Amino acid sequence: MAGYMLVEQKSFADPQTPNRGVHPNKRKIGFVDFLRELEEEDFPFDENSSLMVTGIEEYLLASRPNMEATAREIHRRLKKVAGFFNDRLCSNVQIVFRQPLKRGEHLIVEHVTQSIPIYLIFGYPSPVDIGGQTVFISQFNLSGN
Repeated sequence: MAGYMLVEQKSFADPQTPNRGVHPNKRKIGFVDFLRELEEEDFPFDENSSLMVTGIEEYLLASRPNMEATAREIHRRLKKVAGFFNDRLCSNVQIVFRQPLKRGEHLIVEHVTQSIPIYLIFGYPSPVDIGGQTVFISQFNLSGN
């Protein structure tokens, strides 16, 4: 089942080792632009979109001291469009992280200045091994959150 694939930048496949790592989606889009496009009257994505979304860490860090409220608002906005992603048969949307994802009691990004509460957006996604790399998959409907 398709959904959000949370992946660290370092986990992408390298041309020298094509069978190792995650193959990157084709269309790279910044997080702010992604959110803006989700608000369009006509849903802009379909099964051919192949999205790689970057910049979520920076977006959340810029929202300090309201990072938790911003994360909950992102969750609400993504949940609102889940049906469109499913109805349009969209493939995994890669959400790219520059810093390491850490799974303990909650999934966070360990940033030098502050932990980023990714779990407030994506809940408790399942870890999956792809090409020897651990990624986390969360359904578009963000169930269980």
